[in-house]
Amino acid sequence: MAERPRFLCGVVEALGALAEISVSGHAKSLGDSLLSLNRLQRRGLNCYMYAPKDELKHRLLWREPYTEHEAACMRSLIEAAQEQGVEFIFAISAGQDMVFSSAGDRLLLQQKLRQVAAMGCRSFALLFDDIDPCMCQADRDVFPSLAQAQASVANEVYQELGQPSIFLFCPTEYCSSLCSPSPSQSCYLQTIGQELLPGIGVIWTGPKVVSQELSAVLLEEVEAVLRRCPVIWDNLYANDYDCRRVFLGPYMGRAPGLMSRLHGLLLNPNCELQANFIPIHTLGTWFQSELGSCAHPDQAEPGLPRLMSCSSSGMEEVAALGDSQGAQDGSYSPQEALELALHDWVAEINQQALEPAPLTLEEVRMLVELFYLPYQHGALAQELLEHFRWLRANSLSVGVPPTAPDACGGTRWRGRAQSFQLLCARTCRLHSRFVSTASRALLYDLHPYLWDIRNMLLAACAFVLWLDGHLLCDPDPKGTWGNCFGWCQSITAPILLGRDAEPWVRRGGLFGELQALLPVGNSCDLFYHPPPLFPSSQLYLLRPLLPLDKGELYRMCRESLDCDPKVAEILVAHPDLLGDRLLGSFLSLSPEYTFVLEDEAGPCGYAAGALHAEGFLQQRDSSWLPAIRHKYPPDLGTGGPALGQDALEEAVLFFHTEPLAVPQPVLRRFPSLVQLGTAPRVLDVGASRSLALCLLSALRANGSRGVFCQVSDADRQQLSFYSKLGFVALPGAWGSCPGAQLLGRLL
Repeated sequence: MAERPRFLCGVVEALGALAEISVSGHAKSLGDSLLSLNRLQRRGLNCYMYAPKDELKHRLLWREPYTEHEAACMRSLIEAAQEQGVEFIFAISAGQDMVFSSAGDRLLLQQKLRQVAAMGCRSFALLFDDIDPCMCQADRDVFPSLAQAQASVANEVYQELGQPSIFLFCPTEYCSSLCSPSPSQSCYLQTIGQELLPGIGVIWTGPKVVSQELSAVLLEEVEAVLRRCPVIWDNLYANDYDCRRVFLGPYMGRAPGLMSRLHGLLLNPNCELQANFIPIHTLGTWFQSELGSCAHPDQAEPGLPRLMSCSSSGMEEVAALGDSQGAQDGSYSPQEALELALHDWVAEINQQALEPAPLTLEEVRMLVELFYLPYQHGALAQELLEHFRWLRANSLSVGVPPTAPDACGGTRWRGRAQSFQLLCARTCRLHSRFVSTASRALLYDLHPYLWDIRNMLLAACAFVLWLDGHLLCDPDPKGTWGNCFGWCQSITAPILLGRDAEPWVRRGGLFGELQALLPVGNSCDLFYHPPPLFPSSQLYLLRPLLPLDKGELYRMCRESLDCDPKVAEILVAHPDLLGDRLLGSFLSLSPEYTFVLEDEAGPCGYAAGALHAEGFLQQRDSSWLPAIRHKYPPDLGTGGPALGQDALEEAVLFFHTEPLAVPQPVLRRFPSLVQLGTAPRVLDVGASRSLALCLLSALRANGSRGVFCQVSDADRQQLSFYSKLGFVALPGAWGSCPGAQLLGRLL
């Protein structure tokens, strides 16, 4: 049996996060593996556990040996770790379907581990986490409990491998919240502590699966029941449970002096390789600080300082860091560690920047503050939330006359609204700069998260601008925004949280909390869309309609029509024709529910609506259409076939055809009418969806429970867009109108 190992501190690859190499054939490159291992070595970390659950032969097909090609990849990774001085631990998760009493399964497990040992691996781990705790009948006939079955297998494998110095075991009850009734009273853990051989280390995640805090006091109970100090599997940065969250903040929440209660600490990082610079950097700083607090300078060898770990099993030697990045004297400070990591990350980002004006320190700090930690927001995210919450709670103070007694409330509200808008604009600029300058690897790892936040803030900012004077103070509580949010809060997870809740209850992080603050926040399908394959750096502004927008919007409608010179002549003579067809009635009769999307070239999209569609349509038919019919003669769109002719004929036909009545069942269920459109140059679907979000939020805030729209059967692009927003065809609702259909969705 080898001598006792040093204190382990490093990372665990649980979902292909770090190595980015899969020995089962879907590898990216070995270069990413080397980058990860190099980062570990530079930060003084000494351990890398290979445990990717998405690698078939690690978990699902654990019985199958590696092929020659797969073995070569694995051997390369093991050798690279050894060259960097990083301990490589091969983990296997066989518990899903292993028959513990089967001699065949035991032999296959041993053969698999011996194959990896032949590649040069010296350290191993057996993982029995996240499995069905019920044994099959064959196992129940042999073992009195699951714990004894697992301990029997672990002990046998440990001995067959020659009792390696590092051999870890992950129990099925791996945190306090999974123990019944508690760790000290858990029959499962008591058996594990009694039956496992002393040289086997036990993995533990802390009070919860994702533990907000770890302290020596919290670990005392675990140490007693396991009869050994645990190895912490730290899920602080794990983000595989929520596709909307990534964690870039500093390593924190771990009390000083933890090493005295542990045999090791392995960080389970983000799934994205490029997101782990600060987590690994600050973990290294924490480790250096812990080593410094346990140092015995009088035992140092000449020319090479030696540090001693303070584990309860004795004072084992831990090699001091050989680089210049050692921790300063004193206890670990997360903020100081973050500052060091930020400077180093900016330097690395700028070495790979695509443009001569790379990201600044403050821009990278903003990025980190948007995606901080599972239980804590960064300063920028917190400020955005505080402003939006306050603006929502105090929205009824807006729109009061300047001489009214509470006019100062409106002034204060507008001041907070302006601050919120500035923060939103800064974040949108960050998105644009990030897309323009970040390296390809960094861009594709982090852009989906930043794109989500950009889209959400576009809609939230426009909605706040709209609130200034457009929120109805209806005496009927069903028509007020306050009642709308009371209803939303009763079903939105981020609002109802206990202290012991795991972070996956907080769906979406900052994105999810902003979503919950919008009136349509409970309609999750409105907010989920895959990011674009080709990110765009285009800056967008989303806002309510302004008086001078009509001409620009009409110009956008004209330019969207690809036509030949003959049709162009008609449009020169009647420049408002297409604009009147698409937007005229909304701008005349319901301008308060019109939003404009703007890029650097001007307006490039619109979202128009009518809160009470029945009254809107009656007014359109009785007053607006008669005036329009005088403006455009019925023979205007006639003529031979020409490019664009169909659009002219459809517009004129619409003006001069008696409109069909929308069925009453539709109006009762979907009382509001909407219409959306964007210029062909808008390729970012996120901006288009934000346009829809702010309109639907405005309608919902004033009491609407459903919306509908009319779309031509020939307009496949619009049909697809509305479908992705959750609109469905209303069968039979518009049957008497050939070539068109009604789409609707509830709010």
